[in-house]
Amino acid sequence: MTGKATAVAHGAATIVNAIALGKGAAFGVDLWTKAEIQLTDKLDVVEAEITSDPKENTLLIEKTVQRVLQRFNLEKCFGAKVKTKSNIPIARGLKSSSVAANAIALATVAALDKKLEDIEIVKIGVEAAFDAKVTVTGAFDDACASYFGGAVITDNLNREILNKTSLPKT
Repeated sequence: MTGKATAVAHGAATIVNAIALGKGAAFGVDLWTKAEIQLTDKLDVVEAEITSDPKENTLLIEKTVQRVLQRFNLEKCFGAKVKTKSNIPIARGLKSSSVAANAIALATVAALDKKLEDIEIVKIGVEAAFDAKVTVTGAFDDACASYFGGAVITDNLNREILNKTSLPKT
């Protein structure tokens, strides 16, 4: 285990908002967030920095790392230093929270030298978004569009992908 990893996730935009019916649709866009993580021996301490927006709240970073560590029963074994950088403007409808959670979860799993199914990584980020109170619906549709690209239709309540398709290149 190296204890260090970097991951990138891409942006997304909403087609159908899931608030009303619990089903939503979104598509991936070519914006990005990069997460760098270094595991530490400071048990259960997550030091977080958003280098592209240093005044922004880092709670989502902390909750995402904690969720990954809990998934592997390692929350009493490690802490982490995490830095994120993004070209996605925060709170502008481009799913910056879902993208950040995806990148952070991916990097944390890699730093632990563990493997998870892609959909499980997405679900960890969704749970962390609930923990950090940055979502109403769980944004499963947004997180899937960010992670898998293309367009997705999802059942956010049951966290299932109903349809996934690629989009034409421009």
